[in-house]
Amino acid sequence: MLFHNLTTSMLILAILTNLFVFAGIFLSIFAVFRYPVPAEPPIHRQIAQAVGMDRATLFESRLIAPVLNLCLQLARRLNITSLRTKVRQDLHASGNPSGYTVEQYIALALFSAVLVAGLGAILDFALMGGKALLLTLPLMGTIGFMIPILSLSGASRRRCSRISKQLPYTLDLVSLVMAAGSSFTEAIQTLIRDSPEDDLNQELQIALAEIEYGSTRAASLKNMADRIPLESLRSVVGAVNQAEKLGTPLSKILKLQADMLRMHRSVRAEKLSASASLKILIPSMLILLAIVLIVIAPLAINFIVEGSLF
Repeated sequence: MLFHNLTTSMLILAILTNLFVFAGIFLSIFAVFRYPVPAEPPIHRQIAQAVGMDRATLFESRLIAPVLNLCLQLARRLNITSLRTKVRQDLHASGNPSGYTVEQYIALALFSAVLVAGLGAILDFALMGGKALLLTLPLMGTIGFMIPILSLSGASRRRCSRISKQLPYTLDLVSLVMAAGSSFTEAIQTLIRDSPEDDLNQELQIALAEIEYGSTRAASLKNMADRIPLESLRSVVGAVNQAEKLGTPLSKILKLQADMLRMHRSVRAEKLSASASLKILIPSMLILLAIVLIVIAPLAINFIVEGSLF
């Protein structure tokens, strides 16, 4: 009788626990999707679609577009300022070739979280019978959410590194073209025409487009420095804008900035080489200690076992 009562109590407790979990999940979904948000494309995508220049993305896929639109509604309610700021900065710095907005990329991260969490649940049921499901779902969901965020951050860092390496040579070329009699805008257009696929030239092309649509040169260059988080680029833009205010010859300023960037790069290379010699000291000492142990250990074992070194 006692065993029967205990079994009945555990069954009732399990039913109540499942009901509470279901109610919590239902209320969370209802709170998120209570007020519908139109999942229409952003304005720049609408303009691109109207002129026939829109790029095909996952949001245009008929198979997963409904799920992504639900994730997009959730992303528009996910008001985490630090996350939005980081995604926006990384999208700008990476070039954003697919034209995703901040909400769309967060929606992709949520979609990835659902997929990885689902995969983790399947593996948990297959290997452990669902015993660690409460631990697996949050952990795998977090990993799935971070995969697109970290991938975007890595693409941003790689592109910024390429722009940093290209910057001194671009300044040299602009200075040479301007010394030959061209204006700053004409020199930039020449560079873009010769190498339109370079990352820095793409950013310069955006700056020229802003100038053509009425923005000042100082504002367009400042916007470029805001998109690419490089201190060297900010210093160059500040020097160019200062030269424009003071009437200093711009070709000389650009040549001076290129020389300074090369000097900073050589100083940084010297610092890295000096620190490398210190970093390699610890592995060298460990290798030396291992060699000493290999040589001495047989002698020590022979002395302990037989009382003599040989």
